[in-house]
Amino acid sequence: MVADRYEIRSQLGRGGMGLVLLAHDHELGRDVALKALRRELMSNPDSIARFEREIKLAHRFRHPGIVNLYEVHNWNGTLFYTMEYVDGRTLRCWLTEEKRADLKTAVDILCRVCDVLDYAHKSTIHRDLSPDNIMVLPDGSVRVLDFGLAKLDDRFAGLTVAGSNLGKLSYMAPEQELNAARVDRRADLYSLGIIFYELLAGHTPKLGEKLTRLRSDLPRETKAFMRRALARKPDERFFSAREFREALIHLQARQQARRKGVFPFCADLFKRGGAFLKRLIRLGA
Repeated sequence: MVADRYEIRSQLGRGGMGLVLLAHDHELGRDVALKALRRELMSNPDSIARFEREIKLAHRFRHPGIVNLYEVHNWNGTLFYTMEYVDGRTLRCWLTEEKRADLKTAVDILCRVCDVLDYAHKSTIHRDLSPDNIMVLPDGSVRVLDFGLAKLDDRFAGLTVAGSNLGKLSYMAPEQELNAARVDRRADLYSLGIIFYELLAGHTPKLGEKLTRLRSDLPRETKAFMRRALARKPDERFFSAREFREALIHLQARQQARRKGVFPFCADLFKRGGAFLKRLIRLGA
């Protein structure tokens, strides 16, 4: 029992700063996710300040794609907060089981992530987007997790120093590797482009590899989409999450138009060819 109220059930995850546990809140009769700052960091003022910043940011958000924060506690020298418990799979687990997605599934998932980012980018930048912190629920909805590395223009901004290595390297925008403190929302969109590639290919991009060569079922516009999504210069990328979302929807529409245009034609061709063959057989008889 924690704070004479929360019964710990299992561990959900562990990061560099905190431990996330599944707990049952006996006072309110519900399951919650409990995130605690690691005990060895409780004597580190910067770690405490980062954790407080994460709490402040969680309080600021009110969006169905971001988990709700419930309460903050400091119990027996342990700083922790409780939040909405979401029963779903991370996109990483989803990829491990499904291997890769079709275009419609990838677009459906990432359009929902774009909705979250469009909302969050009004006040912050995530800076750590990856399949590990996107959760897919059984109903198809998503939750974006771990805004702990988010960039805020407030009194905590000094915690992020130029050149600091925040985020996962495989998903990190080039400019973030140089100066994590000065990136803008286009860094998140670069990460989203990597995730889109991974959903369709089953792995992150490899040097010289083309997604359209791996997936011949994709519309030819995919090449231009990926070139813009993964542009090394921020000015050459999508400008906003909303624009990224619109481009995703356009890709899916192009694939649907391609199928409607080609497959009926092929079916009609086979039908005509079959009738012609039957006629030849009758004439031969």
